[in-house]
Amino acid sequence: MNEIIPKIKPSAPLSLKKNVINKIKMEKKKMKKNVLKRLSTVAAILAALLMLPFVFTANNEAKAAMALIGESIDNSDDLKTMAVKFLMLTTPNENFEDIRADGSMVEHTFTILFGNPNKWRMEKSGRTAIYDGINSYLWWNNSHVMANGACGFFGDWETFLDPQNILRREQQLAQNDGSEITMKETRTQIILTIQSKAKGDFTNSYSKNSTIAESDNRRIYTFDKETKLIQAMQIQILYNNKYHTVLETTSILYNVSIDNNKLLERPENAEWTNLSNPLNNAALTGITSKEAAKLIFTALANKNIESIKEAFTGWSKESIEPYYGLELLDLGDSFNSGLYAGDYVPYKIKLANRKTEKGNIALRNDNKNKVWIVDGGLF
Repeated sequence: MNEIIPKIKPSAPLSLKKNVINKIKMEKKKMKKNVLKRLSTVAAILAALLMLPFVFTANNEAKAAMALIGESIDNSDDLKTMAVKFLMLTTPNENFEDIRADGSMVEHTFTILFGNPNKWRMEKSGRTAIYDGINSYLWWNNSHVMANGACGFFGDWETFLDPQNILRREQQLAQNDGSEITMKETRTQIILTIQSKAKGDFTNSYSKNSTIAESDNRRIYTFDKETKLIQAMQIQILYNNKYHTVLETTSILYNVSIDNNKLLERPENAEWTNLSNPLNNAALTGITSKEAAKLIFTALANKNIESIKEAFTGWSKESIEPYYGLELLDLGDSFNSGLYAGDYVPYKIKLANRKTEKGNIALRNDNKNKVWIVDGGLF
């Protein structure tokens, strides 16, 4: 597994597949038109854990699956709260959606307080994100970032806040995807299995199997036969011609008591970087990602990043300083892989402590002013 899942992936304040600023604008427009509907059980589980839309083939099992999901949505209208615990193969500091072969099964908690608007919290030992109904906050290590509205700190999850949108996307994508569905029943449960191919461009396979969406995967849902609510979920990815579990729930609880203050608690006296603020830096625009990478490494080598500090938006001083005084040994040509919205640039450097590192720095410029920023693969 280690040989096919990247060991150095973006571990950044921004979602790998979504531009946060554009996401905020879309969310604001959406909220002006109507208030977000109650987050259903199925919506919450799919949004929080699946991280990609269901896609169905046109067969009887697919129709039965759609009917099952619809009934589950109907039966979850009166839910007040939901708390989910799950294990995922990753590392404590990694983006919530990323799989790491060099990691372990890290425990996550996802807690939702349904209301107008909904509020939620996602956390593991090294990374936490919350949405308080107005702003989003994310912190890990010594980095603290925020954004106005419900943005991309949860990966693709915000896309699924409205359960009707889930079904709409399923219907739209069903014609273009060859996912397979099987269902089986026991005396008390209904087990739904959906098998899908990896999404993205893998001309370069670097990102293959780095997220669930970028993997050939199998999602297994267990529904309570009487209530039609989800009891458990497991996600497996295919490598070496065998399916291996990378995510599984350990508990799903409904209508549990939730302390609003504890749900929205965040670090005191933290200095928050607002990612909603537009970036401006002429030096980091109108150039290639490789040229941007060279500027970034040169600034680190000179121990002076002031002229291109926008490239490090969201990164803490503690993350950056170990790279001061580095020597750039090699810089390769940029490439794209999977669903990532930016470029990867191969590098080899020697740190001031004489340790040699090599990897792929992740850079993206899909913000309003096309400013290249460091999205991971380095710090």
